[in-house]
Amino acid sequence: MHELVTLQAEIGEPARAPLPQTNGNGPRVYIRTYGCQMNVSDSQTIESMLAESGYRFCETPEEADVVLVNTCMIRESAEVRALGQLANLSVLKKSNPSRVIGILGCVAQAKRKEIIESHPYVDMVVGPDSYRRLPIMLEERFITPPGTPGLLETTLMREELYDDIMPRHHGGVTAFVTIIRGCDKFCSFCVVPRTRGRERSRPLPSVLREVEHLVSQGVRDVMLLGQNVDSYRWEGRDFADCLAAVADMPGVVRVRYMTSHPTDISDKLLRTMGEHPKICPYLHLPVQAGNNRVLKEMNRPYTREHYLGIIERARKYVPDIALSTDVIVGFPTETEAEFEETFSLMNEVRYDTAFMFKYSERPLTKASKLDDDIPDDVKVARLERLIALQQTVARERNEAQVGRATEILIEGPAPKDNNMWAGRTPDFRPVVLPRNGEQVGDLIKVRLDSLTGFTFHASRIFDN
Repeated sequence: MHELVTLQAEIGEPARAPLPQTNGNGPRVYIRTYGCQMNVSDSQTIESMLAESGYRFCETPEEADVVLVNTCMIRESAEVRALGQLANLSVLKKSNPSRVIGILGCVAQAKRKEIIESHPYVDMVVGPDSYRRLPIMLEERFITPPGTPGLLETTLMREELYDDIMPRHHGGVTAFVTIIRGCDKFCSFCVVPRTRGRERSRPLPSVLREVEHLVSQGVRDVMLLGQNVDSYRWEGRDFADCLAAVADMPGVVRVRYMTSHPTDISDKLLRTMGEHPKICPYLHLPVQAGNNRVLKEMNRPYTREHYLGIIERARKYVPDIALSTDVIVGFPTETEAEFEETFSLMNEVRYDTAFMFKYSERPLTKASKLDDDIPDDVKVARLERLIALQQTVARERNEAQVGRATEILIEGPAPKDNNMWAGRTPDFRPVVLPRNGEQVGDLIKVRLDSLTGFTFHASRIFDN
């Protein structure tokens, strides 16, 4: 099984159906995935490779012959959750010494030697660019005597794109498609370039083949993924060209993407969003901080003024655009006055959604050499102020939508009431409405009648 543990539900997690099975009779695999959509996409790629080698998939780790944990370390909390599973894995290994335990992903890449040396029951540690070797490594491990030191494969490879592999789709109308891997930005707080390597773009034809394959499986909503999608380049095509090409694919009714970077996002992209009806009016544009000195310390090579200019142009080209962001408070040396500039920027932009964090030191980063000099209680107080502001702004922006007519894509039954459908507006506000003969994947007109929390209750509008 592929089980997702993530904080990203607010931006549209794909609906999950029971895990599709292979016709193989090989070993059973359970995959647990932590973190972002990129990790979800990677786990689906791994499943595809293992299925091709005859592996089956199961619903619990206890019934598995192979347990793989795909880890994330973008934030300290994500790393702690993933490493916290190691104790449970030890119990699984003791109950069945022949069971193969593998640690994958960014924590595996960054802490490979520590994991192997400190957790002898781990059979393999595999980084994001080495998943192609998993079938061979598993085959080798199955014939290795118990107690043999774990296998290590964490080479970063500029040429690895996995673009010849169709990730294993789990059903539902939404799917993630990775278009670019790695990152060249080297933000001082971020470990991604050290764990996922440098930027490299997939050929556009391979992206379109994957989208075509997904559409044949019932997908209607495609999210294009990359650490920095705006850096996408292939034979003279940029990200705006890629986005438009996917939106033009037959069967696709919605296209969205993440994540953008303020130094690379172009007016061409914003114009493309405004001109193409299938491209969703939603932009995730991390600001991280609202003060220019702090941005420079973060190695974010833009200013507050530049960022606000992008927001102004985004709203010009896409008047109904919804905006989301990432913010870090308590970065080393951030003063109270500098934090107030972040607070005022958020108040000025009025985001629909924001992912807000207190700074946590990440290994292998430039910022890890700085003195983490902001007391934790100060970080918490700043974070709580931002959260309170964002909750107020988000509520006000949602309340302004009540009474509006819009379209929703039906994603599946509502989680709390099987007599209701759950769907999302083009700008990804969650909606529920009574079933009335519709099907999953239908795009229907509705009126947003009321709001409970952050979920809208809607009624269908029928054409006369």
